[in-house]
Amino acid sequence: MKNIFTSIALVFSIAAFAQQADSVQTLRGNFEIYYDFETQSKYSISSSAWDIGLTTDMRDASILINENAGVELYLYSTDTSQWSTLDTTGFAFDNIYNSEDNWAEGAFANQGTRHPDYGWGIYSMNSHDINGNRLFILKNREGAYLKVVVDKMSSRGDFTIRTANLDGSNAQTHSYSKMNPITKDRNFALLDIASNGVTAENPNTGDWDVKFTRYVTTVMQGPISQDMAVSGLKVNKGYEVAERTGVDVTSNDTSALSWSTSITEIGYDWKSFDRGTFQYNMTPDLTYFVRTTNGAIWKIYFTNYQGGAVGQSNFTIEEIKAGVTSASNTIAANTTIYPNPVRDVLNINNEEAINLDIVLTDIQGTTVANSVVQAFGTATINTSDLTSGIYFLEMKSETASYTKRVLVD
Repeated sequence: MKNIFTSIALVFSIAAFAQQADSVQTLRGNFEIYYDFETQSKYSISSSAWDIGLTTDMRDASILINENAGVELYLYSTDTSQWSTLDTTGFAFDNIYNSEDNWAEGAFANQGTRHPDYGWGIYSMNSHDINGNRLFILKNREGAYLKVVVDKMSSRGDFTIRTANLDGSNAQTHSYSKMNPITKDRNFALLDIASNGVTAENPNTGDWDVKFTRYVTTVMQGPISQDMAVSGLKVNKGYEVAERTGVDVTSNDTSALSWSTSITEIGYDWKSFDRGTFQYNMTPDLTYFVRTTNGAIWKIYFTNYQGGAVGQSNFTIEEIKAGVTSASNTIAANTTIYPNPVRDVLNINNEEAINLDIVLTDIQGTTVANSVVQAFGTATINTSDLTSGIYFLEMKSETASYTKRVLVD
């Protein structure tokens, strides 16, 4: 498993750079493939396993839809009290899609303006909960239409979601905690609405780099544009991608490139369909460079694509810059924070041989307390005057940092 880069790190890893040819098959989009550059591991998930994805990030309120499986989302009303009177007569089914730029703006969030409006709900300054304020219609992966309200994401990271058939039958309440040990180390917990269950088939955040999947984007079809599902790649959160054209793929020069944080910067258009031969052609001299969260840079270029029932992508990868080994894990292992949840006084016990700067911030990123804990020493933070809710304690040395979630009761 790779170590995720969260700070300046201490040791450069040693790697023998070599090109590796590989391929994945999505079988007409029936599977999503999470791919790890370092190990060439492939994590396969059935596209029929889930409907919506709930973020596990404590700083985020994103909820995705499974576009790969044909799940669709529509905004019905900004008044959740219309739950019992929902009527689709004359309703305009205007699709809402996941963001193509980042993971923090799943389809449910795309109606919002960010904090305090998270698309499906509004942040409360008093309770620090996000309370639902929109009523949606969702077409699940089986083609059934449901009404959906995300009632709440509590300050503790607990989701409460209501679903029912449009006529009110088969009403269900779905609950999920971001601290669920089964899914907390993954980007999203994947919810199967029909079974009212969460799947853990997707890999941990640190175990993949790119995902081969289908997603919806705007494509030119002759003189007109059309929203349609395409087969392509998304990169993991926090990654950057640079695209290079017109230079032989064997070159590793990235000096003149611009880097993008868009998760679909690789996307789908490295291939084009030839209607004369009914085959896909690769764009010549097109190379992508992926910079991961531990600073490694990987080169990837595509050599073939076979659509239809196979859905096979052939590509070559090469690590052109080694990543760094994170030092944050040593801080995590050698500090103790208690109690958590805390009411009056937060204690920090430092078993590191170096001083640590400590900064406590609220969910909006505002610093509410800071101090220094000496090497092999202890420090305290008075939390008695803080409003109940989620905070983040960052502990920093000159070479590393580690952030711990703290709940103030």
